[in-house]
Amino acid sequence: TYLRSAVESILQQTFGSFEILAIDDGSKDEGLDILKALSDSRIRILQNPRNMGIVATLNRGLDEARGELIARMDADDISLPRRLERQVEYLRK
Repeated sequence: TYLRSAVESILQQTFGSFEILAIDDGSKDEGLDILKALSDSRIRILQNPRNMGIVATLNRGLDEARGELIARMDADDISLPRRLERQVEYLRK
């Protein structure tokens, strides 16, 4: 699975003031165990009561997010180390 690499790519960002909102949408693989094994206070795990689909899950994420800005990624995405830093810089300009 790519999930561990995806989350670790965010945890290693040069911009460190963020939360990871990981939403399990009824997965049947080991994804939830992988997330729980990554001990970092910036990770917040939510579980949907059933598979709700991408749109409902994204909307739930927007409702639950605590930050001013939101960066989205999927479980198989890898972010370069300066991704968040560069995006925040661009948006603040």
